[in-house]
Amino acid sequence: MIFKWENDKERTLRLMSIPAKKKLEWLRQMSEFVSKCSSKRDVSIKRKLRKESM
Repeated sequence: MIFKWENDKERTLRLMSIPAKKKLEWLRQMSEFVSKCSSKRDVSIKRKLRKESM
């Protein structure tokens, strides 16, 4: 959700107040969703990039 009346400092403070466990859960859910919706081509590109970064 975007709050147009917030400045950067207020937005940062609001996001910092979200517990780390909740942030990690949200990231896990987004990762699962993206992996389910990715095409075979996208998956192969991600795999290739992951190998190069290691």
